[in-house]
Amino acid sequence: MAIVTVVISKNRDLVYLPSNKVRHGDTVSFALNVVSGASDATVNPPTCLEGTEQITLNVHSLHTLNREEPVAAGAAVGSYPFTVLVPSVEVARSHGLELETKNGNLEVTTDPPEL
Repeated sequence: MAIVTVVISKNRDLVYLPSNKVRHGDTVSFALNVVSGASDATVNPPTCLEGTEQITLNVHSLHTLNREEPVAAGAAVGSYPFTVLVPSVEVARSHGLELETKNGNLEVTTDPPEL
């Protein structure tokens, strides 16, 4: 079983390590890139994961810096969109209230993992 990490940065798009392709039983880790200035985020996870409740990440605790969820065994092969909300850079300085939405996508596949 592989681990796919979705890196959440403040000023950039989502980054998938090694890619956005997942298989049944793989683990998806949502992680904040604190170097980029991301201090918190809210993930509305894709329905292909076992846990589909909203995930809150923040830098105030090692327990909330990242979150791992397995891909559900019954998830159909296909594309699963999700969103991540992070404080907007410009607005965070002046208001700290508005959020920027980053769109993500996980692709459930039955293909063997790439080596």
